Amino acid sequence: MRFSSLAAIVGLVALAFTSGCGYLPSEDSVRTAGKSTAHARINVKPQTVTCGTPARGFRKLGFKEVFTFDRNADPAFAESSRLPAQFDVYAYVWGHQDCRATDSCDKGDYYWLIERGPGNDFSTWVVTPQYPHFTIQSSCRGQLKVGERYRFSFSRGKLVGFSR
Repeated sequence: MRFSSLAAIVGLVALAFTSGCGYLPSEDSVRTAGKSTAHARINVKPQTVTCGTPARGFRKLGFKEVFTFDRNADPAFAESSRLPAQFDVYAYVWGHQDCRATDSCDKGDYYWLIERGPGNDFSTWVVTPQYPHFTIQSSCRGQLKVGERYRFSFSRGKLVGFSR
């Protein structure tokens, strides 16, 4: 009985020290930009237009169409190779990281986009790389708000507009 209590306490302490403030394990390369890291999985879609450019009205795709899933892979999802060159997707801004924290502000802050919030609670992060999401980099600080749903337009892997 004593061993299981000790194991539980050690597990809680380890969890407290290893859990971040809103970072997904697959996003470690963004969080540690400029530092040596073994993770190179991050694929950021930079914004290439002004913040006032609305979504373009390209063919709308659902989140399930944007990704392919393989439970044996790490992470268990990947961007589909069959994506059209231009598409729109509705997504929630799940979190963001100020670019000043990584000293790489040439293209703006990082934002994580998800299909829908876990019970619409955006203060709780799902810390599993199996949760499908993608990352954009945008200089529209203050216009993209965590917990809000937007229509995002992408063209050839770049963000070319968004609308509320």
